[in-house]
Formats: sequence, C-alpha cells, structure tokens
Amino acid sequence: MDDDELKEDQMISDEGIKRRPFPFLFWLFVLALIMLGISLSRSWYSSQLEHYREKTPFFDVTNRQFSLFLWENPRFMRANVSSKEAYLPGFQYLEKVTPYPELASSPVEAPPDIIFLYHTWDRLIGSEISPKVIPPEEFASFLENSPDWSPKYWPEAPKGYVELVESLPTTKLTNLDTLPEDVLPRSVRLAFIGWTNYTKEGEAINEMTPSYAQLRSFLEKNSTFARSYWVNILKSSDPNYLYTLTYENPTDEEVVARDQMAPFLRVALFNYIQAQKPSS
Repeated sequence: MDDDELKEDQMISDEGIKRRPFPFLFWLFVLALIMLGISLSRSWYSSQLEHYREKTPFFDVTNRQFSLFLWENPRFMRANVSSKEAYLPGFQYLEKVTPYPELASSPVEAPPDIIFLYHTWDRLIGSEISPKVIPPEEFASFLENSPDWSPKYWPEAPKGYVELVESLPTTKLTNLDTLPEDVLPRSVRLAFIGWTNYTKEGEAINEMTPSYAQLRSFLEKNSTFARSYWVNILKSSDPNYLYTLTYENPTDEEVVARDQMAPFLRVALFNYIQAQKPSS
C-alpha cells in the first residue's frame, strides 16, 4: 500500500455532524413575512375601498337596482362577459342572470365606468315605462324566476305590494298594469317588462326591422331617447342612430339598419311598436 494513501480511520466522516437549517428557515420566515404583508395590504385596501364606497353616492346602487339596467343592456350581464372575476359577484350566471336573492339589497360590485353608464341610463330613461299588459299568472312566474323582487327578499317593499303578492294565487284581477304605484311600484313594472323582453321576446326583438317612420314616431313621444347625451356615452364604434337621423336624413320608408340601433333603443322601440298594435 502506498504510504501516501489515507487510511479509512484517517478520513473525515460527516456522521454525527448536523447540517445547519438556518438559511432555509430564514428564507421561509422572510417569505412568510412577505405573504403576511400582502394579505394585510389587501385587507387594508378592501376596508378603505368599502369605506369610500359607503360614503360616495356614486356607488350607492344595489344589485336589485342594477338589474333593471342589465335587462335593457344585456351585454353587461355577467353571463355575457369573458372575465367574471370580481365582476357582479352578486349575480347568478349559470342558470339565471338575476341577483342572488339574499344579495339583492347589497351594493353592486362593478367597474366605475359601468356604474357610470347605469347612472346615465337611470337619469335619462330609467323611469320610462313601456305600456305592457301584466297578467297575474305571468307576474307570478316572474316572481318565481326573479325572487329578488319578492317581499321575502325586499324588506323595503311597500305594504300594498306585499298584500298584492300574497293575493296572487286567488286574485280576480286580469291586468296588474292598471294598479296604482303604491301597489305595483315603478321599479317592479320595469323589472317585469325587462324580464319578459329578455326571456320571452328576445328573438322577436333581435329580428325586428323597424322603419325610420316608426323610429321618428317613437322619439317624438319619448324625447329622452333623442337627447344628445347618448352621443357621449356610446363609443364611436357603437350604434349612433342620432347621427343618422340628424345628418343623413333617411326617408320614412327606409328600414333602420341593425348596426344603428343601440340595445336599449331596440328594446324600447319593440315595446312601443307592440303597444301600437290593436289588441286581439
């Protein structure tokens, strides 16, 4: 054996020597601190945002109120947007498009630009009610599909409305549309009409081909739809029926092009034309 070769008992062994865990534990501790900081920052931001929303009238909109806007502007429904994270979490979108009943009175969670459109809609045409017959049996079906308007989930519901809903199974009325507003509130009428348009008349609304004579007649009787404010909220790529009527001066016989009618106009015009037809 070579004299320079180390014997086994002369070799250094790591047995009995414990590896120091300090570097691993240190970085684990640092990572935990970072995660805790992020969590606390999010909580603080959420609380500040919630406080700001509570103090700002702009955000004082409930899911129930916002649903009225969505019926006439379905492209903003949660079911019709690609990114649903943090967008209208108070609304259902798999089987229904209405708010969760227990969240109907909670503040709506939506981007500020969408809430701005709601306020513009509400200020200009949100109170416009199309003439429409409301049979009791159809209204009962509406409440079954939109329980957010049931007195059970609407504590602020007027007493007259509560009594009306309780009497539906045995009521002898044939048309609820003739009832006073303290019995059938304006918001409930709008909700019923919106629900009917969306769930039962959607195909007919999409296939409608109105003439400019019908459009002009509608705008003469519903002046808020002709106000120039809509030019400011519609994108340049969106329908602009106001520009067409003002600068292109189409004849009465011409059919209004599909790309010239905003969704809220198409729905309102459909209800207007239907109301002009003689009842069978």
